[in-house]
Amino acid sequence: MASGGAFALFDAESSQNPAALANVAAFTSVFTIAQGFRQVENPAGTASVRDTRFPQLSVAGPIRTLPAAVGFSFSNYTSRDFTLATAETIMLRGVPINVSDTFSSRGSLNDFRLAGAYRIGSQWAVGGGFHIISGSNRLVSTRVFDTLDTPDYLSSRQRSELSYAGVGVSVGVTRQFGANLGISAVARADGHVNVDRDSTRVGTVDLPFTFGLGLRWRPAATLDLATQALVRTWSGANSDLLAMGGTGARNTIEVAAGAEYTADLRRPYRRPIRFGARYATLPFTLVPGQQGHEFGVSAGSGVRFAQERAGVDLAVERVWRSEGVYSETGFLISIGVSVRP
Repeated sequence: MASGGAFALFDAESSQNPAALANVAAFTSVFTIAQGFRQVENPAGTASVRDTRFPQLSVAGPIRTLPAAVGFSFSNYTSRDFTLATAETIMLRGVPINVSDTFSSRGSLNDFRLAGAYRIGSQWAVGGGFHIISGSNRLVSTRVFDTLDTPDYLSSRQRSELSYAGVGVSVGVTRQFGANLGISAVARADGHVNVDRDSTRVGTVDLPFTFGLGLRWRPAATLDLATQALVRTWSGANSDLLAMGGTGARNTIEVAAGAEYTADLRRPYRRPIRFGARYATLPFTLVPGQQGHEFGVSAGSGVRFAQERAGVDLAVERVWRSEGVYSETGFLISIGVSVRP
């Protein structure tokens, strides 16, 4: 996170590339919490928004009798927490009435991954993962009438729940060229997700294919550099989302570059300096015919203690997002806790 995600395809504690699990040297569990502080601006005005997420939980370890490792992870796939508010005038019995409508959603799609990796010699590692994609959204729609104009009308509220279920697979590979250069690649197919409203099937949404490529280079003993690019084919979901009343989806690309500087080679996990930047286009459109994008810069560090059996990593990211007249800026703070019993 502190390096902008540039090392994700090489990171055994990330869930992007199953082949990276081959780097697990000991049984490791990781828990991550992220706090967002955002300033949102749109035609209705501006507002400050705060949110808390738990984006990553993973458990992984090597198989003692084989040059292999297995792991389980839980991560966010898409977040669907939002609230929309509108005010308008409608006609009731021939009389104009002022009403306020609020539509809110709480929930997300989550990715449960079971993966394994196998090391071939000292240079190659291959891996594969099986993904279960599930989640739910609790929807609440509320209409409130202007009591000054219509004291006889009561407010109304409608509740429903959407649930999702799907599966996917991923394959990955890493290749080491000597001690200072490595390449990583991943491909993932998520099929489609079934959508049920209150236990009744209402449709399916095609999920994207994902292709990623990463490069890692160590020009000096104290400096580690990395970059990666991810492409996701979200346009396959466009027609499904439009049919369900959405504004559609478009393909996305994400590019990241980052570095880690280690001042003390005898204790490389003692407060290294990490920094990076990333740029990404966003899949779900707010305005038909346009596509949002975001740019972020980040920095952070970490520390290992208890004979390197435990650790804490901190990252702070400054993000700018925009699409047409909609924009937001914010700080994202993430804390990761790792334990190696």
